[in-house]
Amino acid sequence: MALFLNRVLTLSGRRDNARFFSSLPQFPYLLMGGKKFGESPEGKIRKHRLFDPTTEETVYSKEKTIPKKLNGQPLVGASQGWIASLENKDLTVHITDVYKPWLSSSKVISLPSIGFKPSTHATRVSFSSSDPVQDDFSVAAKFDEYRLSVCRPCWDSKWTHIETAYSLLPASDLMYSKRDKVFYFTSFKGNYMASLDLSNNFEPEYQHLRLRNLPKIPEVGWEMLDKCFMTHHLVESPSGEIFFIKWYTQCIHKEDKDGDLEYIHSSTKRFMIFRQDGMSKDFCYTEDIGDLCIFLSESEAFCLSASLYPRLKPNSIYYIGPRLGSYDLASGTDRPFTFDRLGDPSLVRTPFWLHPTDPIA
Repeated sequence: MALFLNRVLTLSGRRDNARFFSSLPQFPYLLMGGKKFGESPEGKIRKHRLFDPTTEETVYSKEKTIPKKLNGQPLVGASQGWIASLENKDLTVHITDVYKPWLSSSKVISLPSIGFKPSTHATRVSFSSSDPVQDDFSVAAKFDEYRLSVCRPCWDSKWTHIETAYSLLPASDLMYSKRDKVFYFTSFKGNYMASLDLSNNFEPEYQHLRLRNLPKIPEVGWEMLDKCFMTHHLVESPSGEIFFIKWYTQCIHKEDKDGDLEYIHSSTKRFMIFRQDGMSKDFCYTEDIGDLCIFLSESEAFCLSASLYPRLKPNSIYYIGPRLGSYDLASGTDRPFTFDRLGDPSLVRTPFWLHPTDPIA
């Protein structure tokens, strides 16, 4: 534990200009980048650009100091409102809450080097706690297509890398279940669901992922979905319900009058959501998740009660992928947000929804 505390760097908030840059309310913002405003002995001074889904407007955080140890590091994932970055030289992983716009002071936690260059463009991370400084927490990450990497910073001086068979590769998402106290992920094709309990052993346990009550879709509809690109996601509600999500996107090509390719873009065609049955552990199709809304991005998926956040739409999925928008589960209506105010979502280099984990959520 003493070794872990030595890895924690605490940063005080900037007090000058405080009356001009008050903290934003605690909402699920999308991190979209930032602007540099100067330098201090501790690091670069920046304001973060964020998208607020409750108003569908771009907002800026107050000025924050990004510590020098994070300068130039790519952001590789997000979980529980914390962002993970990777040191290019020694491959040390840092996690920080400096991007949370509602905090006046921030922390950086340095984890051990992962020991190899990541071989996947879509690194994923999942933390077992929203307060890793106070809690004995664990981290699971996907830095490689063929293995999971796990670390318990209070106890481990290095990462443990767990090999997975090709047919059982982890999908794009990792999820920590507060209810079951394990990490979950699905296999590459979504046929299996695996659990990883670090308090017991470091061997994933796999089970068939059984889907029930599939939606009644005409054959032509299934043929259209078969041509789409599909990703799988797992998410847990605040009450402990687990959902399995299929996200279908379609690539659209447009040619000019000469037949030359003018542009390519993708759009969301459909989400399918399945709720896990508490007894059988099967997943049953549903179009009604009640007051809940789900957030999907390059960060760990999360679920909120819409009634706690004014103007969030219940029974919806907020997403950023090829586009940025929301999807109403009851009507099956996809509503991309206006681009001229936000810029092209594909150009957002930090496509992470920030989970509002303190303390309202």
